[in-house]
Amino acid sequence: MTTQGVGTRREQNKLATKQAIVDAVAQLLKQGPSTALTANEIADSAGISRRTLFNYFPTVDAIFSYPLHQLLDAMVDSLAEPSETITLLDSILQGLKSDEVAQLLGQVAYFGVYLCADDANIYHPANGNEWQQATNDLYSKVVARYPQVDSFAVRVLTHSVLGAGQAAFEQWLEQLPASVSDNMDISDDLIAAFHALVTKAMNTLDQGFALLPINSTSTSTPKGI
Repeated sequence: MTTQGVGTRREQNKLATKQAIVDAVAQLLKQGPSTALTANEIADSAGISRRTLFNYFPTVDAIFSYPLHQLLDAMVDSLAEPSETITLLDSILQGLKSDEVAQLLGQVAYFGVYLCADDANIYHPANGNEWQQATNDLYSKVVARYPQVDSFAVRVLTHSVLGAGQAAFEQWLEQLPASVSDNMDISDDLIAAFHALVTKAMNTLDQGFALLPINSTSTSTPKGI
């Protein structure tokens, strides 16, 4: 047995335990908790001790942000090899079509609804900080994958991509039925709608804003009319 093999198995076990904790939180949310989940509740549901829980996650908030980091890792892994025939945004749009990314988007949306349920500012403060950290992480990973690309352009792109994702989530949240936040009954159709909005947001970045009307002669029909 090689050291590499042991390390790989250990890392796989660590990832499996983290996912089990995340899944336990999702199950608790489906029961419609009326108060914030505690570390003890999560640990009990996952079948581990509180101490073990904090060995894997430094805070409870870190559990809720874990799917976001998983999503970004999956997106980076799905990026095409450096090529002159495909742009980085095109590669991201292709990555959005994968089943893994779709599943992780669902987890991000599900936890996001819970965090925002009692927050008038849409983003739970800790969750907002995680989005900023996620932006920094995405920048580092993309620069490492494409060292030949201008780093400033990558920085602008990563901020744009995460910002577009936030915009898609806000739009989706506004469209959710009022009862969803109360009972956490988020259907596959609602998750698919979020996926579609994220894809639309990335397409908007790709196509630009030249067609966005800003003058008084716009023929756009106001919402609700």
